[in-house]
Amino acid sequence: MKFRSDRARIAIVGAASRMPGVGAEGFWEALVAGKNLISTVEASRWAQDNLLHPRKSEPGTSYTFAAGSIGDISGFDAAFFGISPREAEQMDPQQRLLLEMSWEAFESAAIPPSSMRGNRCGVYVGLSSVDYAYRRADDLGSIDATTMTGNTGSIAANRISYVFDLRGPSMTVDTACSSSLVALHQACQSVRHGECDTALVGGISLHLHPYAYVGFSKASMLSRQGR
Repeated sequence: MKFRSDRARIAIVGAASRMPGVGAEGFWEALVAGKNLISTVEASRWAQDNLLHPRKSEPGTSYTFAAGSIGDISGFDAAFFGISPREAEQMDPQQRLLLEMSWEAFESAAIPPSSMRGNRCGVYVGLSSVDYAYRRADDLGSIDATTMTGNTGSIAANRISYVFDLRGPSMTVDTACSSSLVALHQACQSVRHGECDTALVGGISLHLHPYAYVGFSKASMLSRQGR
């Protein structure tokens, strides 16, 4: 989250995060100590034994499921954000976590979220995967009226703007691995150019379907050592 002090300088006044293997407070210490926080995708996401194979040419498999995993992501206090349990079940967990971390970023900045209602605050989110949509497509009978908004990339930013009543630009940025940094750049430019007074910036990437692993392993884009 940033605010404009003048046309050239941007101040970051609050932050929130989810980090693999450690809490946000322990992440810096882990970096200083040179710890490797890479493990594997949470086992409950899919049946890994059936999809893991050391040979790259084996159809429908990946030779690794290494990831900087944050573990279980099933919990979400839907009522806190005014969302029904039925709609929450249809929502991409990435949208759920972005809502939680948005609230936490406001708290970190000592800014009551209610004080931001109607504010010219922009929302910029870096997001390049919609894995949960693939899972919903596996069971077409489970799709309802809230499925599309729950699984469309653009809504990841728009839902934050809606829930907190933020009136600045609201966009999801997909530039693959650079998505979060490009979202930050766009937010800084927006503040500098007066398009918004403050900006909430985020980025997220959860592994919720084996699709990307299978595809990237076929292209030899994944490290077999997980590094």
